[in-house]
Amino acid sequence: MVKEENKLDFVKSQLKMQSDARETSIPPAPAAYQMRPALSETFKSERIREIIQTVLTETLTVFFFPGQTYTAADASRWTKSLADEISLKVKDLEMYRYKHVVQVMLGQQLGAGCKYVSRCRWDTECDNYATAEFKNSTIFCVVTVYGLYLY
Repeated sequence: MVKEENKLDFVKSQLKMQSDARETSIPPAPAAYQMRPALSETFKSERIREIIQTVLTETLTVFFFPGQTYTAADASRWTKSLADEISLKVKDLEMYRYKHVVQVMLGQQLGAGCKYVSRCRWDTECDNYATAEFKNSTIFCVVTVYGLYLY
């Protein structure tokens, strides 16, 4: 009997300590799951457009000096280089919960027309894109950055 009373007293004291701890502790914060980005966290399409234009101008004017000819092997290397550089600069904007995709199309300027079309399924309230282009007498380049909000 004594052992059972000791156990009962011990359990009561433990329950009292737990209830006292709950009363003095700070209540947990409410769940803060965000379904939409705050206004300050939205996709910065104007800033990204400036980044794209700056990178295109700085990079392609150096690569394609007057008299430089277009080659497919060089275009492949430059396309990857442009995409990587733009992607790194977009990451520096720290748009958390946004996944970005950089698409670069670089081609030879031959005087023929070219259509650039893309299609994507997304949320029109959160997702967005930015695009810019570069042209000179030898090449054209179109870059699009898609920003997709991760729920």
